[in-house]
Amino acid sequence: MKADDAGPLVSVVIPAYNATAFLRQTLDSVLAQTHAALEVIVVDDGSTDATPDLLRGYGDRIRVLRQANAGQAAARNRGAQVARGELIAFLDSDDLWDADKIARQVALLARHPAALATWCDHRKIDEQGRLIADSAALDYPRPSGDILRALLLGPCIITPGLVLLRRAAFEATGGFDEAPMMRGHEDYALWMRLATRGSFVYSPETLVSYRRHAGQATRQSRYEMQMARAKLRGLLGIRDAIAAQRDNDLKRLYAWLLAESHIIAAWAARQMGDARDARRLAARALAMQPCSARAWRALASALIPAGATTAT
Repeated sequence: MKADDAGPLVSVVIPAYNATAFLRQTLDSVLAQTHAALEVIVVDDGSTDATPDLLRGYGDRIRVLRQANAGQAAARNRGAQVARGELIAFLDSDDLWDADKIARQVALLARHPAALATWCDHRKIDEQGRLIADSAALDYPRPSGDILRALLLGPCIITPGLVLLRRAAFEATGGFDEAPMMRGHEDYALWMRLATRGSFVYSPETLVSYRRHAGQATRQSRYEMQMARAKLRGLLGIRDAIAAQRDNDLKRLYAWLLAESHIIAAWAARQMGDARDARRLAARALAMQPCSARAWRALASALIPAGATTAT
């Protein structure tokens, strides 16, 4: 589809792995968008269920790519490589868009031509599509414009489906980090890299249904430990960009967070049985904060052999 009078072409990339439970609802919500200039790219990430059959049922309304299972980051990057749109959006295979989601975000980016991306609000739904929580903008402040400081303090954009971004900006960052440790956290690292380059415009409209269900990675027992190591990798990925900033307060915040992230990642490595990496991470934290009691404790914990107990 060409982006003439229908507005700019938007490429929607959906990674799908054994996604039959919710993928049809997700695709239908995308195909129902009021913004006419849309291409839908689904990357089947090595599904072993009926996902390929489901996708064939959509015919030429969608474009399907298939690859051996490599994770969501690799699937999203693969889809982005063939995308033709000036704008690009990523949607997980279990989430839903309101019909005017893309139209409203396209209009917002048109009003803010310097912005790299825009993001909206969301509601939470369960497996049956029932409302769990309506995360409206008045619940807590959402950052807009320069959101780098807010992102450093924590992931405020909880799912890629909230965002519409300029493809050129996405390509300039190198895309999603495909490292195995980043699985489930690669979007947060991408938003941080993008935020070092320009602004995100926040829209208080609730336009996305974010589904919560038992199969999500965010409910797995090792998720928090993996997240600690992934956040550290994400912070290290913007080190040069932070060094180039003129905001000294931002630099101090980053330095403190980097040291703290080393401490937390050392704890995570210790819990995951990687004592050698725990010692390495704790030592680096101590080099950054020699007077930190937390760093000293992290190093001491990493030096205790697994299963050992201290005398009382």
